[in-house]
Amino acid sequence: MKKKYSFSILTSILFVFILISSGFAQSNQEISVVLPYDSIFVASRQINETNKDNSIFFAQINQSIQEEDDLDELFLEDYDNREEPQSIADPLYYFNYTMYALNDILYFAAIKPLASAYKAITPNLVRKGVKNFFHNLVFPVRFVNNVLQGKIKKAGTEFDIFLVNSTFGVLGFGQVAQNKFNLRTSDEDLGQSLGYYSIGNGCYLMLPVLGPSTIRDALGRVGDSFLTPIDYLDPWELSWGLKAYDRINETSFHIGDYEALKKAALDPYAAIRDAYIQHRQEKIKN
Repeated sequence: MKKKYSFSILTSILFVFILISSGFAQSNQEISVVLPYDSIFVASRQINETNKDNSIFFAQINQSIQEEDDLDELFLEDYDNREEPQSIADPLYYFNYTMYALNDILYFAAIKPLASAYKAITPNLVRKGVKNFFHNLVFPVRFVNNVLQGKIKKAGTEFDIFLVNSTFGVLGFGQVAQNKFNLRTSDEDLGQSLGYYSIGNGCYLMLPVLGPSTIRDALGRVGDSFLTPIDYLDPWELSWGLKAYDRINETSFHIGDYEALKKAALDPYAAIRDAYIQHRQEKIKN
């Protein structure tokens, strides 16, 4: 009987041990399914890729910031190296302002009405032809001043333009060289040549009828007159008449420009002076 109870107790203990062992094994199996080794590797790789992506993202941000900094430095460098507008002395202010006022009256009383009437009755093609003719006629001024500045290639181009337009363009009324052969003229004059050799403006000078100028450019006008064929016409009334016609024809293309400048500027006199100096400065530089 004791053996029977002993056997039963031993059997019960063994059965409980088997159940516990089976449960423990099952628990270990479930854990191994949830977290197998390859899953840990994949998770680790995903974390590394995430970190890598983050590194690339932050690197791109840093690169963008660096590019913006470089752009800012370039902008600031260009801003610091910009050319200041050239100023000019105006000791003849009262004379110049009087001439400005007279030119203003002359424009609204005579030049603008004549140019407007001329524009109304003259076809645009004719006006352009007249403009081209007078431009072609001043070829000697452009040619000589290109040579004076050492711009031999541009001087050669001016000669080609004059030759082509004077023949195929019928005395320059048509700009065949510019339109068909893509040749570009360079409007040089003696004032620019003097400026090219660092001769200063002197002081500002408002000329009657002719408009804004400087001492240097006024002297240049005198020198250029010896190279202008119209100035050799006789009688002088014919020469002046052709110049007046050229002025009216040229103004017909720019009616409204002067009025817009006066309307926009707080001080039209100073605006015209500064615009003229800046324009001449650019032409000398180019």
